[in-house]
Amino acid sequence: MSDEEKRGFVFHSSNGESELSIEEVKELASRKDPDGLYALGMAYLYGWDIEADEKLGYEYLEMASDRGQTEAMTLLVHMFMEGEYEGINPYEAATLSIKAAKDGIPEAQLYAGLAYMDGVSVRQDYEEAARYFRLAANQGNDEARVDLAYLIQEGLGAPKDEKKAFMMFRTSAKNGNVNGMFHLGICYEFGIGTKTDLAKCMEIYRKASDMGDPYSSERLGFILYEGRDGIEQDVNESFELFIKAANMGIPTSMHIVGLFYLEGISVEKNESEARKWLKMAADSGIEDAKEVLSQLDDTPSQPRC
Repeated sequence: MSDEEKRGFVFHSSNGESELSIEEVKELASRKDPDGLYALGMAYLYGWDIEADEKLGYEYLEMASDRGQTEAMTLLVHMFMEGEYEGINPYEAATLSIKAAKDGIPEAQLYAGLAYMDGVSVRQDYEEAARYFRLAANQGNDEARVDLAYLIQEGLGAPKDEKKAFMMFRTSAKNGNVNGMFHLGICYEFGIGTKTDLAKCMEIYRKASDMGDPYSSERLGFILYEGRDGIEQDVNESFELFIKAANMGIPTSMHIVGLFYLEGISVEKNESEARKWLKMAADSGIEDAKEVLSQLDDTPSQPRC
């Protein structure tokens, strides 16, 4: 790696900013300095000015976290939430999030809010969840804005205000947040905080689906399959949307895809393929899929000539 390609590491102190080389970062980490350990962990994890070594990267991040480096805590939780890191469990992730959130890190505040909303590691407390979401949202975290809007929409930990929630979803959606787009589409589809507008909701769902949101794909699939309220039915596109969502792990879409194959809707009948999708849905807890499979197993096979 040439000197021109090296990125350097910026450190903040009471004396201002200073840029350190990877060699200086290593020296700082050797003294167990928390910021040095965090920087070196990042360097190894992402291959910044050094050959990438994921295992070593996480080891340094863990050491930094153990010494109270809240950015390291937040990164470990982030990687855990993304399924990239298995060094902590959900309870430890919640504990680290809450600790780091007190240092004002927006992403940590988001995760702390989720911990209080779901009651992970701490008692469920919607007011505390809303407080953390609000702190993160005020720093520009759109995911936290969406979660706060949901609590406001439902009146959980905050006064119920569907119109305010709608406007918050709209802000997040305008900022490109796909979760915000999905919730905004729900508002337009069912008239929550605004007037029902199926054309608008379909436009939003389609955009979010194109950005990879499986929940928007599924909702759009339902509308096109039903063809309701003047919307032209399109069973073929609905199937493509359901299978897209199913392939991204949405159990209800797996169930629907199984039924499409079973009944030959928009696709050639194929009981084997139907069973495959129905079993995946059933294994994910969809009771209707379990019932369909049970009925298939109880149906005597037809004699062959």
